[in-house]
Amino acid sequence: MAYKLEKKETLEKTSLLSESTQKVQTRPSKWRQCSVLIACMYLHFISLGFAPVLGVIYVELIRQFSSARSETAVVQSLYQGLTRVGGIAFAGVVTNFGVAPPVIVASASSGLALFISAFSVNIYMVIVLVGFIGGMSMSINYLCAFVVVGWMFATQRRAALAFLTIATAVGQTALPNIADYLISEYGWTGTFMIASGLILNSIPCGLVLYYSREFFLEEHKYNSTSSGVEERMCQCRSKQDVAFVMFAFVCLIFSGTNAVESWFTVDLSEMRGFDRQQGTILLSLVGAFGLVGRLLGTILLKCWPTISIAIPLAIAFQFLALAHFLVIYLTDFNGMLGGIFVRGISTGIVMCLQPGMQLELRGINRFPRTVALCNMVSGIGLVVCGYLGGFIADLTGGYDLAFYIAVGVCVFCGFLMLAIKCLE
Repeated sequence: MAYKLEKKETLEKTSLLSESTQKVQTRPSKWRQCSVLIACMYLHFISLGFAPVLGVIYVELIRQFSSARSETAVVQSLYQGLTRVGGIAFAGVVTNFGVAPPVIVASASSGLALFISAFSVNIYMVIVLVGFIGGMSMSINYLCAFVVVGWMFATQRRAALAFLTIATAVGQTALPNIADYLISEYGWTGTFMIASGLILNSIPCGLVLYYSREFFLEEHKYNSTSSGVEERMCQCRSKQDVAFVMFAFVCLIFSGTNAVESWFTVDLSEMRGFDRQQGTILLSLVGAFGLVGRLLGTILLKCWPTISIAIPLAIAFQFLALAHFLVIYLTDFNGMLGGIFVRGISTGIVMCLQPGMQLELRGINRFPRTVALCNMVSGIGLVVCGYLGGFIADLTGGYDLAFYIAVGVCVFCGFLMLAIKCLE
């Protein structure tokens, strides 16, 4: 009997040693982490960086199809909204098939849909091909990038996720200017064709994820707990659950109203007597200043990794409210530029800190579904608010009311973040 117990203990020790050795062997190198991070950054560069491009094309589509602003705004709001909403629908696909195959299929589908949209004969074809199919496809890339970075970086995870969001700001800075040039040279149809090629470049990123799949150490833990996560995600059994529900509500009301500059800056500039190029410059500066904000947020998390994120988020929301007010209240170009500066910095900080807030509230085990759920509610807000913003412009002849609503929402979100801090 003693021999059997000794043998069993030896086997258990050997098994534990083997398991530990296996984890050491599959630990990703710095080069591997960097290559995966770059691939994920390109996925965000294209998926969300393409959204402001639709803000430039928005004016061209109104002229081409003589459509109402409320209808035309659906293209960009649906695309940007479904990029986030779709993640919750495809979370199970990622669980069953991993991240690489869905990214490859989604990139091919979105690129093809965007190419076909260049031959659209009415605004409804653009809504379906770009807004619906493009948005749903890009939601997979957007979700998978967050999930993969969460799996690859066991240490400094919040800083890595914050650094990932920088790619969105780079895309929002560069792509609108590129789109403005392409529209001048090839029209909106040629712009869609070239953009489809950029989206197809996401396929090699999927291959990088495929050949790095053995290093996703958290994947098996996520697979084994995903069903339990789904059941517990929205049950308010503790203060932390209540705090998460409040944060999800912030995501719902903030995302849609915050996009007013991205959607309507070019059209608003033309209403005030500026040309499309000046409006595009302002739109691209939203991304440029957003990049600075994301860098500041990343430095904050890097230098103070244990800081409670709710406080800097609450402060950033108040500055964001000020930015919306300045953009709509100051009608000259320099005044709008000042508002865009404050808007870009504060939005960059907010977007940079959001993934860390999700980790803080729910932990890494529930992080994939937390990201998917927060993206879903954000997407709902984007889809609804895009149409409402265009409807307000059709009804009142301007965007003033839409911007003032955004001011009030940001102030309210700041107070909600303080309440979340009290519940932590």
